[in-house]
Order: sequence, then structure tokens, then C-alpha cells
Amino acid sequence: MHASPILCRALFLGFCASLVLPGPCCRPALAAPACPGVASAKPQDYAKRAAAALATTPPDGATAAACLHAAEAAGDPGAAVVLGFITAAGLDGPPDPTRAAAAYFRAADAGSPQGVLAVGLAFAHGAGVPADAYWAYWFCRRAESLGGLSEIEAATAREAIATAGAALNPAERAMLDGNLVGDTPP
Repeated sequence: MHASPILCRALFLGFCASLVLPGPCCRPALAAPACPGVASAKPQDYAKRAAAALATTPPDGATAAACLHAAEAAGDPGAAVVLGFITAAGLDGPPDPTRAAAAYFRAADAGSPQGVLAVGLAFAHGAGVPADAYWAYWFCRRAESLGGLSEIEAATAREAIATAGAALNPAERAMLDGNLVGDTPP
């Protein structure tokens, strides 16, 4: 049994409202948070600073997270994916798969194929969201259909699709495959 998309969206929006993050959880903040050492408001400059912070020994997760929040607020949905990875790994505090999943959802909502894939993988592994083959299959197929994935990301998507698809019956797979176009999950 799978939760309806309306219920999932309502639960997710309720979850977003409960988090204390800079700016709204489900949409980037309008004003970019501070990113130490960056004077411009260009997402690529924030991303470069975040990468530099992560390249230090030990990695400076707090600075990287601040710069990734700024990059996301400046319009880079890919920054939310990396922020999710940092959060899941505990580089900006204790590991928090639920906050990581929220970051993946923001990136997916903003159109990032990597964000859509990360949401699918979260459902596949039950990382921050309940494990659910139905949603893992749909989000990974959706990421694959959007294009823009690297060869490794595409291979990861195909593997997750095969695993999740094996848990679904043919009618479920056909229904999900028929609903890959558009912004609204089935």
C-alpha cells in the first residue's frame, strides 16, 4: 500500500514547516545567507567556496553548508543536493537523513535531475523517508527521463530502478512509467 501523492506532499510540507532552517525549507530563501569570503552574489562563487571548505583537513562543513545555502538561495538547485550529502554525512553537525531528504526534495522541486535521483535513492534506502519501492522507482525513472545525469548517476538510477521495479507488479510499473511527464508525481 502506498500513500497518495496528496498525502505525501501534505506530510512533506508539514515536515518542512517544522524545520528551523535559514529560509523556508521547501523553497530557497530570497536573500542569500552569508558565505564567508565571498563578496559576489553568484551561485558559482558560493559553490567554489563550499568546495574549498570541504577540501580542507578536516573539512569545514559549517562554512560549506553556509555557502551552499547561499548558492541555493541564489538559484542553484544543485547546491541543495550537495547540502543534502553534507547533512547526511554529518559534516555540518550530527548526521541527519531527514534534513538531507528535505534538501533533496528542494533540489528536485527546483528541477535538478540529481535532486530527483537523490529523492529516489532516499526512498530506495529509507534514508530520511520511509523505504518505498513505488516512489523509489518513480523518482529514479523521472531522473533518468529528465537527462543531465552523469554516466555514474545514470547507472545508479538504472540499478535502483531495477531493484525497485522488481518489488512492483507490472501494472504499477506501467502506471508509473506513464506518469513521468510533468511536475506532479502520480
